Amino acid sequence: MNIKDIEAIPLNMRFKPDLEQSVLRSGLRAGKGRVTLYRVELANGVVGYGEHLNGPDDVTEFIGQNAVAGLVQIRHAGVQMALYDAVGKALGVPAHELMGRQVRDKVPFAYWSCELSPENWAEQAQKAAGLGYRVYKFKCRPWWDPLEQVEALSKAVPEGFTCWLDFNGHLREARQALPVLRALDSYDCIGGFESPMPQRDAEGYRQLRAKIDKPIAAHYGSGCCHVRSDPTYDRGVSALDQIGRGLCDSFVLGGGDVRSILDHAAVAQEAKKPFWIQTVGTGLRAAWVVQLASVCQQAVLSNLAAHNIWAQDLVKMPAPVAGFAQVPERPGLGVDIDEEAVAVLREAEPMEIGREITTVVYPDGVRWHFASEQQRHETFYFGSAPGFARGARLQGWTDDGSADFADLFRRCEVAPVLSGS
Repeated sequence: MNIKDIEAIPLNMRFKPDLEQSVLRSGLRAGKGRVTLYRVELANGVVGYGEHLNGPDDVTEFIGQNAVAGLVQIRHAGVQMALYDAVGKALGVPAHELMGRQVRDKVPFAYWSCELSPENWAEQAQKAAGLGYRVYKFKCRPWWDPLEQVEALSKAVPEGFTCWLDFNGHLREARQALPVLRALDSYDCIGGFESPMPQRDAEGYRQLRAKIDKPIAAHYGSGCCHVRSDPTYDRGVSALDQIGRGLCDSFVLGGGDVRSILDHAAVAQEAKKPFWIQTVGTGLRAAWVVQLASVCQQAVLSNLAAHNIWAQDLVKMPAPVAGFAQVPERPGLGVDIDEEAVAVLREAEPMEIGREITTVVYPDGVRWHFASEQQRHETFYFGSAPGFARGARLQGWTDDGSADFADLFRRCEVAPVLSGS
């Protein structure tokens, strides 16, 4: 069962209008909505599909290789996914039978978005609940007032609907984290906290777990911060340290390689640590996550693929029921590619993203202006601006061609600009 051919199909996707602004102020901005669909044809004529974000890679080296061996040996996320689809179809079995022993046929699944204003977050949470989700994974950022956000959320969601707040280490140390988390801990709609501080701070995590009632999730054996200028800023600690020193209640497992995730899942099972699988992709990636989570004993927290961000998707994943996604039992990934959508997205023009100045506004009139998402992240990570302040809000100014915009953007490119009294 060899690989006869691989076609890499570049697609230009669009974000949902009500999420586009926030997504374009995240790490997904650089990708500009580009997704590559990989169509793998086996020698017997069976076809499978996989995908990954961004433009196409040269995958010709995999042509001619054994498809079954490729499930383990080929680590390219898009091609490997397509092989699970194709080999499953060729053998007449769902992909989870190629991954391991199934332990559940319904997988908890979460809604996801980047940071939003309190009003917009409440609207999104209501929408998620209406679609059948019961858990919402949300990026909590220091340029917003989290208490204002959660207060708005608490009034909008039904009983039993919870949100996990992902700080990506922005609560820089225990002294900053404790008062914020204690205040958020009192809300029933908050399910837990993900990576509140840099994961290198083992002692800080011990303090948080001793003083916070809600569970704390951490990325498995790695760092969690969006710092690019200093690769040593947060290398994290090993999973053995996280388990042995009691640094977290649960894990976040990511990546696109099935074998790596299964290896980490085995450690989590031995340590009795629950986890969720987390990635960003289309409905096709969501189907892959559902198949994989169904064979992981400890994948009892709500998994996600963030596929709810797209205006038009490659497959139509059924909505969850009471927060659970049914595992497809058809061969392969168990979903059908929307060929019409692929044709449209293949011909779509690339997303045009102009310049933008983002401004963090404080109640006293102080304003911090930034030229890029990375600049904003690092200003708060390094403690150069006060984060999670009461009443703080983020505003955007898209390039309008004015001299005022050009002048402020030029100054922000050099360094963040501080104004106000």
